[in-house]
Amino acid sequence: MEQVSQLGFILLELVVGFGLFWLGQLAYQKLFRRMELNLELFVKDNPAVAIALVGYYLGIVIALGGVLGQPSDNWQDKLLNLVSYGATVILFMLAGAWVGDRLILRCFDCKREILEERNTGAAAVEFGNHIANGLILSAALGGESGTWLVGFVCWIVGLGVLVLVSVLYPRVTKYNVFGEIERRNNPAAGVALAGLLIATGNIVRVAFAAEFQNWVISFTQYGLTLLFCLASLIVIRWVADLILVPGVKISDEIARQQIPNLGAGLIEAFAYIAASFLIAWAV
Repeated sequence: MEQVSQLGFILLELVVGFGLFWLGQLAYQKLFRRMELNLELFVKDNPAVAIALVGYYLGIVIALGGVLGQPSDNWQDKLLNLVSYGATVILFMLAGAWVGDRLILRCFDCKREILEERNTGAAAVEFGNHIANGLILSAALGGESGTWLVGFVCWIVGLGVLVLVSVLYPRVTKYNVFGEIERRNNPAAGVALAGLLIATGNIVRVAFAAEFQNWVISFTQYGLTLLFCLASLIVIRWVADLILVPGVKISDEIARQQIPNLGAGLIEAFAYIAASFLIAWAV
């Protein structure tokens, strides 16, 4: 009977989860992008829209992980928690997408690049921003000891870290990242930045994983963990150049070739994401 009950909970989560996906895509196309999704995906065959939308879906899935593992006494409580949490996640995902458009991809009109220019580089960055937002939400809203105010503050701090990283990143690469994405529709540059955003979101998730005690103690702990983990990411690009692609400069492969090397962008993205998980398991 316990196994049957557990199976029922799983089926309930799947049904409600896909309902939330439907609600989320409706909000995405009507409130955020203001487009006809079927037209873009199946008439215009726009790959950039598909890339951005998949990132949005994955972000929702990751964020929902913060509530799916929490125990419930009965299916009514499980359903209520999942629906209320899911609706909140969708609202925060849309808000995070707006922040990404206005502050991370601030150098150009992301909507125009994705819908009209079919810019896969811009779509890749939006993909990474959605997943990073989902990772941050999974920690900020999934804890049991804090309040909604604590979760909201953690989410705001996490988004601020994403914006800060996007500002500092071009100084590390020493090429115009956003210019490459806008003017050259450079998918390699977009994928590399997306990898950094995902890694940063994962680092923020790790920093906020500890249960909340009080504002002073917990946020001091969160801040120190965050600074340590982000400092560890600083050397990752150098290590990627030195070990993963010896004798080759990743920046040259991404931005200083006539045809940008997408493989180099993928390797850089992998280096950031892999390092974030290694750091997460070690901390």
